[in-house]
Amino acid sequence: MKKIFFIFFLLLFGCGYQAINNLENSNYIISSYDLSGDPKINKILKRNFDRHKQKNSDKNFDLIVQSNLDKLDNIKNKAGEVTNYTLEISIDLEVLNNGEIIKDQLFKKNTSYNNNGNKFELKQYEQIVIKNLTDNLLKQIHIVLSSIKWS
Repeated sequence: MKKIFFIFFLLLFGCGYQAINNLENSNYIISSYDLSGDPKINKILKRNFDRHKQKNSDKNFDLIVQSNLDKLDNIKNKAGEVTNYTLEISIDLEVLNNGEIIKDQLFKKNTSYNNNGNKFELKQYEQIVIKNLTDNLLKQIHIVLSSIKWS
C-alpha cells in the first residue's frame, strides 16, 4: 500500500501538475470597475476584483457590473407560510478596453432551500448561500476574462 501511495505521489507532483483554471496566475488586470445593484454581492465582487489590480499584464480591462439578488417563494403550506425558497443571483458583465465593449455576458446561478423556523439561522444560511453562489459566478467570470483573445 505504501508503494502505491508513493508512486501516486511521485507521479502527481513529479510530472509538473498544475490546476488549469488557477485564478492566481491570471493573465489580465482589472484596471477599473463600476459596480451597481445588490450591495451584498457587490462587496464580494469588489474584494475579488481588487486582487487583480496589482498585477502586471498587457491585458487591461475595465468592467461594468450589474448584480441582482432575487429571493423567490417556491412552496407555501396550507396556512400560507413559505416552506421553500429559491435564491437567484445574476451578474451582467460588460468588459471594456479603451472604452469599447469587447464582451457582454450574463451569469446566473440559483439554489432552492427549505424554510427554517429560526429566522436568525435562516438569515445566516442565506448569507452563506449568497457567498457560495457569488464565488461560483466569480470563477466563471475569471475564466471568461482569461479566455478573451488579445490583439
